[in-house]
Amino acid sequence: MNNQIVITFGNEEILSELKNKHPDRDLVMYQALSQPGEYMLLDHSGKDPVFKAPVYYDILSHSGEDDWNGFISFSTLDLNFDQQKVFDARINKLRSDGLPDGMHSIYSLNYHKDISQRIILGSWDSYSDFELWKNSSDEFIPKEYRDSPSFYSHEAYYTPAKPKN
Repeated sequence: MNNQIVITFGNEEILSELKNKHPDRDLVMYQALSQPGEYMLLDHSGKDPVFKAPVYYDILSHSGEDDWNGFISFSTLDLNFDQQKVFDARINKLRSDGLPDGMHSIYSLNYHKDISQRIILGSWDSYSDFELWKNSSDEFIPKEYRDSPSFYSHEAYYTPAKPKN
């Protein structure tokens, strides 16, 4: 298993050029679901990044079979030490019980060298599969976290960028 996933952001033209310069890498370009014109390039090779402004994520755990050609979700949580233990146990239970319908793989990540910033990266068949699971399950973000005024979370969703003709 790789130790890191690396991403970078930019406009479509610059990221396409970067992707074309490195055909030896399986760089995957995504478009933000909520912000047209915002693009991300993801490198899951585990090799040294080719990006000028990389964002590093350390892989804590992984389950499933990756499918980088569908919808992906990034959910960032800022967790204290006790919350991390509970959250890790929830992720491990999810991994051992089997992934939800429509989910190909799940990664538990942290921002490089910042264990309190946890990121859950999921690859899915579709946004609707993700939303169905998220809204019908307390496995993902427990209610006690969501109800806390000091709890921070952020979500970002991406679909594969369509190549220009």
